[in-house]
Amino acid sequence: LNGFLFFFGQWFSVQSVRKGDLVVHSSTLGFKVLIVAVLSASVGLEKAGAGLIGGAVLAAAAVYLVAGATAERLKANRTTLWLTVVACIFFATNDFLTGWKSHEIGGDRWLIIMIMTAGTLSVGMLLPRWKDVRITFTKKEMAFPVLGAGLALGVQALLVNLAFSWFREPALSNIAYSTRGVMAVFFVWVIAKKCKEPLGGRQLLGAVLMVVALALVLL
Repeated sequence: LNGFLFFFGQWFSVQSVRKGDLVVHSSTLGFKVLIVAVLSASVGLEKAGAGLIGGAVLAAAAVYLVAGATAERLKANRTTLWLTVVACIFFATNDFLTGWKSHEIGGDRWLIIMIMTAGTLSVGMLLPRWKDVRITFTKKEMAFPVLGAGLALGVQALLVNLAFSWFREPALSNIAYSTRGVMAVFFVWVIAKKCKEPLGGRQLLGAVLMVVALALVLL
């Protein structure tokens, strides 16, 4: 079940990006922390204190601001919005179940079965498109970015799910994980040498809110 949730969380996430605005997708995906916080608190996995709930709300707002989304963009990209919401539900349930149940059979077994399930689904969906896959891997300029992105995604998924399994605080882990939006703003600003514009006020405010969200939960 968890492998299924993880795979289709990724699938709906990709469909969301394909259908519309990447900024809308990124900002909406940040609301996953709210779902995880509610699920974790509902079974007593994490205490539903003011720090946890307040941190989750601030983290979601921070991701929205960092991504630079606006109400106009959300309205114009309804398909992207709803596909991302579905991805959020799959991802959030996956995160919650890993934190709640993985210790019962062991984190190693849990992750191995989950990854094997997701891998089997991936291969199954690739087989009907094998000609496209073969073309991709015959061109180095296409193959290396795809393999690199796949490796990065795999390592990221493994580390995040290990954190859920070991520490059993999926809401806190998700708030920390949401800082990737803040990191992305700074990375783009540093890497894009041609960009003479400073970081926008919305992005800076989002970065500050993310730090406050982490402090609320930790303290």
